[in-house]
Amino acid sequence: MSIKINDSSFPIRPRPMPMRIAASGVCCSVGNTAESAIAAIRARLNHFRETQFIDHAGEPICGASIYGTNEWGSRRLQFMYGNAIGECVSQLQVADLGEVPILLIGSEDERGSRFDSDLQLMLRQHLRDGEFYSKSGRASLGKAGIGVALHNAAELFRTSTPPPYVIVVGVDSYLDAASISHHLMHERIRCSTNSDGFIPGEAAAAVALTTAAPKNGEPSLWIEGWGEAIEVASPINGKPLLAKGLAQAMRNAIESAGRTPDDYIFHASGVNGEQWYFKEAALAMDRVMTSKMEEFPHRLVCQSVGEIGAACGPLTLAWVGREMQPDELLGPSGLLHFANDNGLRTAIAVQYR
Repeated sequence: MSIKINDSSFPIRPRPMPMRIAASGVCCSVGNTAESAIAAIRARLNHFRETQFIDHAGEPICGASIYGTNEWGSRRLQFMYGNAIGECVSQLQVADLGEVPILLIGSEDERGSRFDSDLQLMLRQHLRDGEFYSKSGRASLGKAGIGVALHNAAELFRTSTPPPYVIVVGVDSYLDAASISHHLMHERIRCSTNSDGFIPGEAAAAVALTTAAPKNGEPSLWIEGWGEAIEVASPINGKPLLAKGLAQAMRNAIESAGRTPDDYIFHASGVNGEQWYFKEAALAMDRVMTSKMEEFPHRLVCQSVGEIGAACGPLTLAWVGREMQPDELLGPSGLLHFANDNGLRTAIAVQYR
């Protein structure tokens, strides 16, 4: 089945039941496990290196490719997906995976990635083998699709027989010929002829959600609210950037969490390194914040893993959950936000408690 999208207007949703991050799994260019990848991201390390792709000047393009496999195409995608799902599931105390739905996010349809059909086949294989719950679903919504996935997870938890966990997993790659050609044509990739672009990457990341508090009483990362909206401007359509869509998504997330903008002390995003998206984030924060703050740090995963599309949301949740622990730097409350080229915007309000 496909992940359900209710409408295009994205009204403020009623305050949702908070969902806790119970487990995570990551496979990306700086680590094939969540522990190693998050440690590298926290240290601001990267694994950027020259790829076999070349720009219009004939120079190699730097990318953030995974390691540990020599496979390419669908088998490479399966390697990333299998690592992330396997690590996440191994941390869950559940007798039957048939009780656990999986919500799979892939690249948005507009990108025309050849990997999307492979993701659909992988999910069907899981369901055919009886490994996961029949109400699992897939959506081609890119990095901002994390909001729709969270809404669908919340709906599953509201059913008369809620599952113990819902796994949200994002899998994506910009390291294929079609994606490279498309983004080179629009001058989006950082290369010898363009310094204002992103570094193409690839990754898979999974988080297991639950509404139950941890049995040991340890503090955890909780998703308290989220919101979506549509932005009419994009880096390629030439319309003036006002950031109204992202600002509205942030307001929706904050209101659904029952909080105010002043309750948050940092923001983290899927901004990929392009100045257009940095400007959008800054404009949106100016619209949303109600008082001036001396410091309001903006943290990014792209500085370590490049542009990873649909995997960005789950990876950011896994990473900030570690950074928000009491002995770390970020603090107990934050606002996450993600933007697609197709206009979809998502913001997530999180609390470590």
